Amino acid sequence: MICKKESDLVIYNAQGEKIILAEFKAPHVKITSKTFEQISTYNTKHRIPYLLVSNGIEHHFCKIDFDNGTFEFIDDIPNSH
Repeated sequence: MICKKESDLVIYNAQGEKIILAEFKAPHVKITSKTFEQISTYNTKHRIPYLLVSNGIEHHFCKIDFDNGTFEFIDDIPNSH
């Protein structure tokens, strides 16, 4: 059996551009660096600028800078892109 990795949610803006990639875990699952490795792997295909990881209790947002190969944690996803 082949297991295909897929993202949990991709959000598009009004122009049809992918702007947020989300990964959701069960409330009892702790958010760890492994969770971010998982969503980063998904994002190599999509190249989406914002990531959201949540277990329903903890929510973490990242902004990705593909040009510099860096990311930063942010408090919230901006209202406009």
